[in-house]
Order: sequence, then structure tokens, then C-alpha cells
Amino acid sequence: MFNAINSLIGIPLGWVMWLLYYMVKNYGVALLLFTLFSRLIMLPVTINQQKSTAKMAMLRPQMEEIQKKYANNRQKLNEEMMELYSKENYNPMSGCLPMVVQFLILFGIIDVIYKPLKHILRLPAEFIAEAQKLLPDISQYGARAMSSHLPIVKELISNPEPFMNLSYGPECVAKIQEFAPKLMFLGVDLIGQPETGMFFNLFKGQFNPVILIPILSGITSLMLSINTLKNTSATTEGQAGAGSMKAMMLTMPIFSTAFTFSVPAGVGLYWTYSNIIGFLQNIVVYKFYNPKDMAEKAQKEFEERRERERQERIEAKKRAKEQGEEDITALSKKEQSRRKLAEARKRDAEKYGEIYEDVSDDDL
Repeated sequence: MFNAINSLIGIPLGWVMWLLYYMVKNYGVALLLFTLFSRLIMLPVTINQQKSTAKMAMLRPQMEEIQKKYANNRQKLNEEMMELYSKENYNPMSGCLPMVVQFLILFGIIDVIYKPLKHILRLPAEFIAEAQKLLPDISQYGARAMSSHLPIVKELISNPEPFMNLSYGPECVAKIQEFAPKLMFLGVDLIGQPETGMFFNLFKGQFNPVILIPILSGITSLMLSINTLKNTSATTEGQAGAGSMKAMMLTMPIFSTAFTFSVPAGVGLYWTYSNIIGFLQNIVVYKFYNPKDMAEKAQKEFEERRERERQERIEAKKRAKEQGEEDITALSKKEQSRRKLAEARKRDAEKYGEIYEDVSDDDL
């Protein structure tokens, strides 16, 4: 299932990576440009998340009032909450969208990095399928090896001869040999995978540059988490679930480090780029869309609207009262006319000996 999702999202992202790679002819730089591209795509979503955070801060007092009022009636509580969300045009799930989008892009970029022969070099499917069958011991490359092209690249670099006899062999081998050196970025092999043993080897004086990727990933993730918590603390303080969110943000560096130990260095490099750009993006976005300022502005607008609605209710009651008094006055005048006409009829009846007829509304 995950392979199907990765492939589906990887197709459009693969074309983007292909274009960027052939612009700069450097895989590491192409990944940086791709990260910038993905972050630009997410910018409107990030801004919307800021607005959602501010809206949540503004609605919190009303939500707490509803929760307290209907604490023993879950159905009524949900109805009132939904009515509040509808009235204020607020979607409680909108804050999750940036993370969902980011993970979808991550699935796609994993597919692009695991399958460079398809997405970057655009080699024929026949050659790739036949090349995978030539791998001597596919288990050494991990569970993803059956769909990954990285083992092919590694085997071909060390022993290209067997691949020459495959469909489109000479042409494809030449392209891979030309492509392989460009997978090195600042001394880091981007198709290599970090291992925990490399970290402990540092204390033995053995240094493999690939170990820098999970270290940088963890550091940049911690930097991003601290910055995010600092900027959102004003609007989430005292909010239900704020403690859980804080704990989740502080565990993200651990997750980032562990994640980059399970994927090729290229994926970890993308994740590190994303953390750095996300940190810089936060600084800019919070400058123009500060949740605290937005919450205060939204609260002011809410209070103004509530005061306006209160005045409208007062005016409506006043108009209704005045209308009622006018109706009473009009009724009194009508009654006065009725009595005067009745008295006149009585006098005429007595004077002329006629039968008295009571006054109707038609007579008036």
C-alpha cells in the first residue's frame, strides 16, 4: 500500500526533481531547490494554520463556557460546538493540514530518491526490471530493495559488466556511471544509509560523513520545535491539550534522528533542508501573521460584533415596545369612537322609537 502511495505522489514530484537536477547537474543542490519548491507550495497552508491558531485562541473562552454549561449533556455540547464553529467559520481540523501535506510530500520524495533511475535518469522499465534480477544478495540492501534502484547503482558502479548485456544495457550503464559521482554532496554519499554504529565509531576516531545527516536532522528539528513552541506559547497557554502538543514538539527531534537512520542520506538531507527552511519560514510568517496579534485583533472584532448585536437587540425591543404602545393608543381611539356612536344610536332609538343596534367594526 505504501509503495502505491509513494509511487502515486512520486510521479509529479519526480518530474520536478528531474527538471531541477538537469538545471543544476547536482543532486544535493537539486534537493535543496526541491525543498524550497515544496515549502513555497505549503506557504498558503502554513499561513492558514497561523490564522487557525489565532481563531482557536479567540474562541477558547466561548468553548470553555459551552463545555462547562453542557458538561453532563454530550450531545448538546457537540451541537453547540458545531454551531459555534459554523458561526465563526472555523474548522478545528485545519491546523493538521500542514503536517499532512508535509508527510505526503515526504512519501513522494522517498520514492524519487529510492528510484533515481526512473525519476531522474528516465531509464527504460525493461532495463530496471532486468537489472534488479542481477543483484546477488538483495537482502543486504534492506526490505525496500525490491522496489529501490539504489542497489542497482551500487552494484553497477563496482561491477558494470553484467549490466551491459541487458536491454538498452550500454546506453543505460553509461548514464548511470555519469550520474553516480553527482550523488556525492559535500563528501556525503546521498545513496548511502547512516547506521548507529557510525556514531559510536566517532569515539574510535573513525569518521563517515554520512553520520552527519542524522545529527544535523536532529539538531535542526530541535531548533524548529523550540522556535514553534516559542511563537505559539502565547495562544496555546492554558489550552486543553497544550501540554501534549508541547511534548510532541519536543519529541520530534528524536523522531527525526531515528527516521534518518532508516532511510538513505538523500532523504535525510531533504528532511534537514526542510527543518532549516521551516525555521526561516516561521520567522518571516510570524512577523506578518503573529498568532498573538491576530488573536487580539480577532477578539476585538468579536467584542465589537457582540456589542453591535446587543445594540441591535435593544433597538428591536424598543421598536417593538413603541409599536405596542401605538397599537394600544390606536385601540383606545377606536373604542372612544365606538362608544360615541353607540350613545348617539341609543339617543336616536329612544327619540324615534326604533330598535337599538350595537356598533360593529364595519360601522366604524
